[in-house]
Amino acid sequence: MQQAQQKTTLFVAIDGYAGAGKSTLATWLCEQLPQCQIIRLDDFYRPLSKLQQQLQCAKAVQAYFPAAYVVDQVLQPLHNGDSASWHALDWLTQTLLPAKTIHPHGVILLEGVFSTIGELQPWLDCSVMVSISSKIRHQRVIARPQPSTDWWRHWQATEDWFHKRYDTLHQVDWVLAGDSDGCANTT
Repeated sequence: MQQAQQKTTLFVAIDGYAGAGKSTLATWLCEQLPQCQIIRLDDFYRPLSKLQQQLQCAKAVQAYFPAAYVVDQVLQPLHNGDSASWHALDWLTQTLLPAKTIHPHGVILLEGVFSTIGELQPWLDCSVMVSISSKIRHQRVIARPQPSTDWWRHWQATEDWFHKRYDTLHQVDWVLAGDSDGCANTT
C-alpha cells in the first residue's frame, strides 16, 4: 500500500473494438484530469500486406501490434522514471511522423485495441473496456478517412479472436458503454 501511495504515475489501459469510443473517452478523461497524457496505440499499429492478412489469431495480433516494442521503448522507460519517445506511422501516407514524447507523471492512458494484451499487463495499474454494438463500430470505422477498407475484415477477425481469447470483457476493471453519439457511459 505504501508503494502505491508513493507512485507518481498511474497507467490505465482503455481497450475495446475499433470504433467503440476509446479515443473519445481518453480525450474526455484528459480534459477532466490534471496531468493526464495519452499514448494512442494507433501510433504503433502496422498495416499488413495481402500475404500477412492470411495470418490468424496470435500471429495476426503480433503483426498488427508490436507489443514488445511498446514495452521496451515506452512503458519500461516511463516506469523507470524516464521520458519515452516514438515515431507514429501515418497510415494514409505510410510515413513516420515527427517524434512524440511523453513524461512519467500523472495519469497515462494507453488507448487502443490490444492495450490489455498479456505483454502489457505487468505495466498497467487498471483497465477499461469500451463496448458498443458492432453495427455502430462498423459505421464509425468505415467513415474514417482511409485509402481503402480492404483491411477491415481481417482486422475485425483479429479483434474478435483477441477479445475472446483474453476474455477482455471480464478481465478489465471497468466496462463502459460507448453511446451512439460517441460518448462513453457506465449504464
